[in-house]
Amino acid sequence: MIRMAKEPHDGIIPVNNALVHKAAATIASAFMDDPSTHYALPNPARRANLHHIVAYYLRLDLLNGGSIYTVSPECEGVACWHPPGTKTSWLTKLRAGFLRLPLYGGMHYIRYSCQEDRFYEQLKLRHAPDKYVYLALLAVTPECQGLGHASKLIRHMLQYADSQNLPCYVETQNQKNVNMYSNYGFELKESTFYPPGSECEVYVMVRNRAA
Repeated sequence: MIRMAKEPHDGIIPVNNALVHKAAATIASAFMDDPSTHYALPNPARRANLHHIVAYYLRLDLLNGGSIYTVSPECEGVACWHPPGTKTSWLTKLRAGFLRLPLYGGMHYIRYSCQEDRFYEQLKLRHAPDKYVYLALLAVTPECQGLGHASKLIRHMLQYADSQNLPCYVETQNQKNVNMYSNYGFELKESTFYPPGSECEVYVMVRNRAA
């Protein structure tokens, strides 16, 4: 596995275990009102646990060797990137706290997330290069959107990808993000819907290696 550099750059710092809960709160606030979140967590009481669910996935990323970055110790913006070869196992999931997920999201969420994982894996099989950097998540807390945090996080990691001569892959459910990623050289490969029949459109984008 190629590991990403962990040194701060242009004010960007890595998220460690001490910052996981702050980063999770930012991500939960950014995605709380998304239609996809409501499909995954239709019960408002369960949806209130979104930050706990996100914290599990952040811990899992750290255990799997993924890279999570933020713009400051307050975690106003967060990006999660997976380098080539990133994999998980049931042991790693258990270490990250998988057994608590049903308490936070309920069994509907567990079934939904498993189906969602299979859906996105099929997209990767169709469109992802053989070896790529995956932007798994990008979020900015609502009150800090429009301040350039997302662009700062994207530029930081694209510098890494270019230094390794690697393409990048991302999915987004926000049309505005399609325009933003296009400005950084990502090309739209497919648009589809998840869940099928819903209004939640998924855009698949790939950025080729730097020339």
